[in-house]
Amino acid sequence: MRRGWAKYAVERLAMLRRWRELAFIVAGACREVLGDGCMEVYVVGGAAEGRLTVLSDIDVVVIARDPPRGPELLDLVERVMVRAFEKGLPDDAPIDLKIMGRREFEELKGRIYRKTVKIEFPRPHDS
Repeated sequence: MRRGWAKYAVERLAMLRRWRELAFIVAGACREVLGDGCMEVYVVGGAAEGRLTVLSDIDVVVIARDPPRGPELLDLVERVMVRAFEKGLPDDAPIDLKIMGRREFEELKGRIYRKTVKIEFPRPHDS
């Protein structure tokens, strides 16, 4: 059983080290789903702070113009993630996608999100 865990851990860490590439795919999916309503995309948490472990996920924050609330927000997260999978995001990519408005993000930045890394949107020929 340990050999199985070790292989899984090595593979997962290899995927986590690709966090910029994976976040870039999510940013492209966000732009396709929301258009100009997808204003900015950031990576926060362990990936941004350089402290990934085998148990980490990749926290991606989308700053959206007028983000929905409640069930509509969950639907939007699902639509962005489905599009990201269609664009090549691995099915087992440990992405934790959060969609919020700029004000909410600014309130969390520095307190909860100690470090942020902005992800540029793909140019049309990159996506």
